[in-house]
Amino acid sequence: MPVTKLATLLPWLFLLGAGGAQGAGLACGDFLSQLGQKPAYIVYLGCQQNTERQDQPFEARYAVDGKHARQAEAYLRRAYGLAKLKRYCCAWDSTPHSWRDRRTGYGYVLLMATGETLVRTRADWPRIERFVVQVDGYAQDP
Repeated sequence: MPVTKLATLLPWLFLLGAGGAQGAGLACGDFLSQLGQKPAYIVYLGCQQNTERQDQPFEARYAVDGKHARQAEAYLRRAYGLAKLKRYCCAWDSTPHSWRDRRTGYGYVLLMATGETLVRTRADWPRIERFVVQVDGYAQDP
C-alpha cells in the first residue's frame, strides 16, 4: 500500500518542484541586463507594472542617445531579433518583436522607436535626441 500512495503522490511532487523552479517569478527590473550583456549606451530608465493592459506586463524602459541608435538597433537585432526600424509618417519605429526566454519560460515583447521627428534618413539619426526602447515582460502568456 505505501508504494501505491507514493505512485499517486509522485505526479503532484513533480508539479510542486516545477513550480518552485521558477522561484519568486518575474518582477520589474532591467530585463536587458538580466537577459544578456546590455551595452552601456542603452540606459535603463525604470520599470513598472501596467495593470491597465491585458496580462498586466512589466514595462522596462530605456533611452538611447541618437548618436548610438545605429549601434543599439544592431545589438537588439542580433541579440533578440528586433526588426529594422522604419520611418512611418513622422517617427522611426520597429515592429514589436516577441520571444520567450528558454531558461525561464517568460515571454517578452521588444520595441524601439522615436517620438515625432523631422529626421528622414538613417544617416541623420545622430540629430535625434533620444530613441526609446521598451521591453515588456510577461509572467504569463501574452
